[in-house]
Amino acid sequence: MKYWEDLVGAPDHRFGPLVFGGDLLDRLLDLMGEKHPVHDDDAFARALDRTRRIVPGGFIHSITSGWVVQHGSPAAVVGLRTLAWDFVRPLYPDTPFWFTTRTGRSVEIDDRLGLVESTRRVHDDNDRTYAIGRMSVVVLRRAAAVALTPDPAVPGPDTVPGPDTVPGPDTAPGPDTVPGPDTDPARATTAPARTSERTER
Repeated sequence: MKYWEDLVGAPDHRFGPLVFGGDLLDRLLDLMGEKHPVHDDDAFARALDRTRRIVPGGFIHSITSGWVVQHGSPAAVVGLRTLAWDFVRPLYPDTPFWFTTRTGRSVEIDDRLGLVESTRRVHDDNDRTYAIGRMSVVVLRRAAAVALTPDPAVPGPDTVPGPDTVPGPDTAPGPDTVPGPDTDPARATTAPARTSERTER
């Protein structure tokens, strides 16, 4: 896990190659509903001077963000502040591509949070640019993360007796278990035995 201090002044990183497969594109178009014909129809895209259908720009942001987490490391991101992309050239499915990330300005917000601005450039193997994304994210600071870490010596909610461990009415002595006069030795008496006689006539 990386915190704000780890991202301040971080070196540039290059990732790839990635391939946005046609099968993945079809599944995401079905899931997200972004079935503009330029993304879903090769014939329509070719009529617009494209080689074939193109990958939506929002998907480019998502797949590169996920790649950073999987092949770099996750960051303690609290939220996305700003995001803007310039799409220079179309990215086609099943085409290998790379991207680089560069950290820009970093600003302390308070003792818990910091802001990081970065640029992400998506390009091919000849370094020709597909898209450039500029974003700023709010990231947790390391000291705040330590403060959020639970102390193992302090009992948590799972160790505090709850309603299931407190004796309830079902475990309290009821009238059937309270000693009565017949079970009090001081008051016990011996009653004469009853007998029945049957007279035959």
